[in-house]
Formats: sequence, structure tokens, C-alpha cells
Amino acid sequence: NRLDKAMMQYNEAQGICSTYEHIVKRLKSERIEFDNQLTALERTLESKYRDFEELTLLCGDASHARDVAQHTLNKAKWSFEENKQRRSREIRERQQHIKVRKQIIKKQERAEEDKRRQQLR
Repeated sequence: NRLDKAMMQYNEAQGICSTYEHIVKRLKSERIEFDNQLTALERTLESKYRDFEELTLLCGDASHARDVAQHTLNKAKWSFEENKQRRSREIRERQQHIKVRKQIIKKQERAEEDKRRQQLR
């Protein structure tokens, strides 16, 4: 009876020991997997940080390029408006000059017509 009891306790202890050995084995395996996952995550984090730094530099470059392009555009607009105003002014001056020339020609034609009429009289 005592022997049976001791055997049962031994078998129960062996089962518990086996269970704990499996748990320890699984925990060791998970620790290795966790370490690998952690290493992979750290590498990914470093890569993302480098990407972030590169994108930050690219953003600065793009911002500078945008500012330069905006300045160039504003300069071109200003130049265009200045040329447009100059051409408008030149056209007005030429139109005025043409108007004056037409008036002079009309006066000359009238004077010649008057002169011819007087000569015919």
C-alpha cells in the first residue's frame, strides 16, 4: 500500500516534472524567437529612422526648390507685367502719333484742296 502510494507520488512527480520540462523547453524556444523578433524590429526601427532622416532632408530640399521656383515665378510675373505696361504705353504713344500724323495729313489735304479751289477761281 505504501509502495503503491509512493509509486503514485513518483509517477505524479514525474508527470509534473515532464510538464515543467516542456514548459521550460517552450519558454526557451519562445525566448529565442522573441530575441530574433526583437532584433528584426530593432533593425526595422533603425531603417525607418534612416528613412525619416533622408525624407527630412528631401523635404528641406523640396521646400527650398519650391521657394526658388516661387521666386522665379514672381519675378517672371513682374517682368511680364512690366513688359505689358511698356508695350501698352508704346502702343498708346504710337496711336497718338498716328492720330497726330493723320490730322496733319488731313490739314495738308484740306490746304491743298483749298489751294486748288482758289487756283480754279
